[in-house]
Amino acid sequence: MKCFVSCKATGKGTHTFYLTVDQVSYYLFSQDYRSGVHGYFSNGVRLDEAFDFSKAKGNTAVLHTMEKMHLYIRYVEREYHVSVLRRTALKGGRRKAQIA
Repeated sequence: MKCFVSCKATGKGTHTFYLTVDQVSYYLFSQDYRSGVHGYFSNGVRLDEAFDFSKAKGNTAVLHTMEKMHLYIRYVEREYHVSVLRRTALKGGRRKAQIA
């Protein structure tokens, strides 16, 4: 199963982030528009790259987005009973997705 995180510019000055698991998209969160964040997430990135702080290249907006993404993905896992993160998959009992 493949997991991707992507963002779309919605409205004036906001980004909306989505987690896509097996071609099913789940809403994560919205935040203020930042060009660096748009450049990194707009085409979609694999879940493991969404948490790779070295890929941010010192861009603080991208770093802050990566930091808060974990919390929102955990919420989606609980709400929709999907297993995306390694820690959740090891607990078992949920449909397994690509582990990051």
